[in-house]
Amino acid sequence: MWHQQRFASRCFFSLCTLFIFGAFIYNYNCSNSNFYDQLSSEDILIEQTLKNIPTCIPNDRRRQRILLTTLQTWARLAEKHNLQYWISSGSLVGYVQRHGLLPHDEDIDVTMMSDDTAQLINIFQSNFSSNYEIKVQPLWKIIGYKNRSYFYGQGIDFIAPNARFIHRKTRYHVDIWPAYNFNPLNSSNSIRENQSEDLTEYDLYYDWFSYPRSWTYPLQICYFSEIKVLCPAKPEKLVETVYGASALTKSDTKCINGSWG
Repeated sequence: MWHQQRFASRCFFSLCTLFIFGAFIYNYNCSNSNFYDQLSSEDILIEQTLKNIPTCIPNDRRRQRILLTTLQTWARLAEKHNLQYWISSGSLVGYVQRHGLLPHDEDIDVTMMSDDTAQLINIFQSNFSSNYEIKVQPLWKIIGYKNRSYFYGQGIDFIAPNARFIHRKTRYHVDIWPAYNFNPLNSSNSIRENQSEDLTEYDLYYDWFSYPRSWTYPLQICYFSEIKVLCPAKPEKLVETVYGASALTKSDTKCINGSWG
């Protein structure tokens, strides 16, 4: 009788173990399936979006595809690490005009508060991806591109952006521009230490441009070529002020005789 009870106990324990292990495998497969299904659906969405973006030269579609997948990866990374950024510059023009990538764009532009650049250094040091990398301008704490240097040996061939998020193979990238709580032309330390009602960043000609903080904050979720990103609160105001009213509806760059001009 004792042997029968012991045998039954062992059988019960084995069945429980098999059940728990089976449930773990099932949940693992389901979670991974959902993850890859999500990746696949996002890639499919990009391919559908590309059909609505004009081309002019043979390499256009490849460039557009890589730029969008690079932005998609940046947006995921930023969300994972709670990075506060917003679509800016030429990319913001594209968002206002067509809710996405301008056909001729060679890069993506986003802006972050300059002090948040330190968060990018930690991500860079974590070797987070084999396909993408983050390059941080070693002199990012120095305000103004004229006071910075290139570091070609480190792959730093830019001075105005604080950092770049780069597709390793093709070098297409997301430029990460700085914004400040103060106007660098004003050297008052008290203004730098206290949050201003304005934000300041580069304008079209790399001069300092100050504008109401309310044009950017609160940041809003928007969809850039169907990719979920963060946008400033009043994108039209920023585009109109920096690029002019005509930039709200049309681009000066057109396809002429098989080339962008």
